[in-house]
Amino acid sequence: MSTIISYENEYFEPVTEEEALASNEYVKKIKINGRTKIVEGYQENEVVEVSYYQETETIANILDLYPPPILVDIIHRKEIQGNYLREEIITYNDRVSGLNAFSIVHHITEQCICFGSYDSDTGEVKKNSVVKTKYDAFGDVAYIYYYDLSGKVYIIEECEGGRFSGEFPESYYNYAFPLFPEIEDGH
Repeated sequence: MSTIISYENEYFEPVTEEEALASNEYVKKIKINGRTKIVEGYQENEVVEVSYYQETETIANILDLYPPPILVDIIHRKEIQGNYLREEIITYNDRVSGLNAFSIVHHITEQCICFGSYDSDTGEVKKNSVVKTKYDAFGDVAYIYYYDLSGKVYIIEECEGGRFSGEFPESYYNYAFPLFPEIEDGH
């Protein structure tokens, strides 16, 4: 079992451990066997939030590792479609569960292409919470899409990225659904 620890600054740029510890805000990522296990967000060298990928650990054990006031996201890797994985996220604040959300990420690069939250009463995806991200050919964010209550795109934010890769049909970004891109297999 190989463990790799890396650090990023507040702009999510890679930095050394020394640079991270010398700054006010940084992120510490722990990967086990090439998969992210724990992401810790620090402010003034104190953990303030954690994303923990649960496998066999109990929720109580995870919350014991990160006591209040640390905000804890417990993430379950769920469904795979093509190269993409749906992650279910439950946020705990003072050991009480709150936000139930999801993200759709590339199973290797871990780039998030879609995220949003669920209605706490119905368990259905809240269409106006869905945000989709289009990356350029270099992996930089080119566009971010926001949706209204009906699930139609209503804001397209242009970002720093350049020419996008065209990995998905443009129709994927027009509506909140489908959450997973429809990938043509050429058959």
